[in-house]
Amino acid sequence: MDPNGLTSSGDDEPNQVDPWIHAQLSADQVRWLQGHGINQADLLKSALAEWVIRHPDQWFRGTRLSDAIRISLTEFIDRHKDEFVTLE
Repeated sequence: MDPNGLTSSGDDEPNQVDPWIHAQLSADQVRWLQGHGINQADLLKSALAEWVIRHPDQWFRGTRLSDAIRISLTEFIDRHKDEFVTLE
């Protein structure tokens, strides 16, 4: 990992969310991801995949990855909030 803590060296655990990606998320999004006891990387992959399928025109017009990550997770949370139970 880079000393600034925001880039990956590429040898991180495959199921761990890269620090750069975490830095793109809001505090509420990070809290939501951590509050379900589910693989965070898989949730983010699902959120982004759903968003690209629903908004291909935005994706292929050059939406920045950092924006797509935030937007996709917001939509994913809104669409699936009743499917997840928050762990306390």
